[in-house]
Amino acid sequence: MANIGGNLERKEIGLSIGVSGTHDRTKINKNTGYLELVDIDVDGQGNPIYVEQGSWTSDVIDLGDIFQDFDKVFTDNTVNGASSFAVLTRVSSNNFDWSDWTPIALDGTIQSDTKQYIQVRIDLFAGFVSDTFVIAKSDFNINEFLEIKDAKAGSYIVPKLTSKTSSTEGFPFASSSFSTSYDTWHAFDKSNTTYYCSVAGEKIGFLGFYFNTKKRVAKYKLTSSSGSGQINYMPKNWVFQGSNDTTDGIDGTWYDLDTRTNQIWSAVNATKEFEFPIGKQYHAYRIKWSENNGNASYTGMGELDFYENGTTSLSLKRDYTFDKQVDSTWSDTGSLHRKKITRSQWQRIDRLEVL
Repeated sequence: MANIGGNLERKEIGLSIGVSGTHDRTKINKNTGYLELVDIDVDGQGNPIYVEQGSWTSDVIDLGDIFQDFDKVFTDNTVNGASSFAVLTRVSSNNFDWSDWTPIALDGTIQSDTKQYIQVRIDLFAGFVSDTFVIAKSDFNINEFLEIKDAKAGSYIVPKLTSKTSSTEGFPFASSSFSTSYDTWHAFDKSNTTYYCSVAGEKIGFLGFYFNTKKRVAKYKLTSSSGSGQINYMPKNWVFQGSNDTTDGIDGTWYDLDTRTNQIWSAVNATKEFEFPIGKQYHAYRIKWSENNGNASYTGMGELDFYENGTTSLSLKRDYTFDKQVDSTWSDTGSLHRKKITRSQWQRIDRLEVL
């Protein structure tokens, strides 16, 4: 739905495509749950000013054995005001080779060929830069014949480490470490008796984990160490960053995903979670701090971990439970489960497999 010039416009999507996906100058508003253009400034009245256009691309949707029956994305829509949108699809039979993006028809009919896999892209255009254009979570309707199932539960995803190289999923890294007893991997060993610590004199630095497979992180958590004397080691101000081209956690291009200031720690083994809008997938994530909680020489923490939301699958609703009740009498017309026959007409009945 969009609020343009005081008019509310609503766009309902028939295909259950969820709200996870890849954003290009769009975001999910964490307060409203709406997909919207990224704001870049405010006008003289304090209203947000948005980029002129952006897009969102859904995760790959496996239509399974119902793809031949699916033909529309939008069930209905009303265009109002200067803002506009475009919905495009692309398809694949193997989830590897993809067709070109093709706009849907005015009535929502998909113009792409019929394939098992489909992606949906929504392009948003602001008629005026200050227009708000959003599509609500509630607009993503589920077809009565389809159901979403949890394919994988959400969880914190950094593996338990016993050394720098103990995992096949990736490796930890930091700007420095005090010694082997306080090395980077101690922030990922799932233990409240050990912790990571920087070299003496380093109050500014970073700590993170590189995943061999890209991850889409939705939140992260920090835990203070078990030693009361190390509480003031904890970061106070930091940025949370992601990178896809770093090789060691130090080089590469890093993107700011979340910023936190004045985080005060006062207890041992205390955990704080920090959620931020879901965006792209990254190989590496790190905390880069600019100030700790007061220690003059060291910065460190007990544990650091990253959370990935669960995934869902779309499937056709099926009910294989048949009525097992046997009719009390035979009839000339028969029933769902048996047919009146004579011995000379004896034949195979597939349902009962009687010869």
